Amino acid sequence: MKRTGLLTHDACALLLAATGAANAETYGNTDPFEARGLILGDYVLGVQVGIPVDDFKLESFGLMYGHEDYGEAFDSNAIFGLYTSGANGLPEHLVAVTNEIFLEEQQTYDDILFTDTSIVSSGTYWMMALYEVGASPRATHLDEGSVYAYWSNPYENGMPDSAPEVSTQMGADFNYWVNGTIIPAPGVLAALGLLGVLATRGRRVTRVER
Repeated sequence: MKRTGLLTHDACALLLAATGAANAETYGNTDPFEARGLILGDYVLGVQVGIPVDDFKLESFGLMYGHEDYGEAFDSNAIFGLYTSGANGLPEHLVAVTNEIFLEEQQTYDDILFTDTSIVSSGTYWMMALYEVGASPRATHLDEGSVYAYWSNPYENGMPDSAPEVSTQMGADFNYWVNGTIIPAPGVLAALGLLGVLATRGRRVTRVER
């Protein structure tokens, strides 16, 4: 009877360990920067982010808005998106976009949902923002090597599916990030099913022996 109990416990432990493979992850700039940016409306502008894993299901966009040392943040409507990085290293194709959100006051917006849960592979991407009017995301100007990309784009047109001619400058970065979940490999999913069966059988054997 003890042996059966151990089998059930071990199977459950393995099941929980395997389930942990479907981890929620965040990639981007989550440590607060020291300054506040000023971005004009009617521009798509953003920075790079590295996603180090395959089969990453995009779920939401996050940012820090405003800064306590620089007065009130500007109010603005905004749309956020994630673009692939092309052969030239610049934004290319839109893979995920949010609905419009109204930004006001200094605060953290950690869960601006993408309209679709796209699945992406590991690589470099671009976190882009489109503001209706002047906006103030939290930023840094201390890293002279950081690159940001931008192009003119009327706000009412929304995020384009493909980036037009893109310009770049150096010396600024922003507190942007993306949230999502790593999808378990098929072998892990099969193991989950098998371990679930083992756990169920173990419980049944225990009930019979009692």
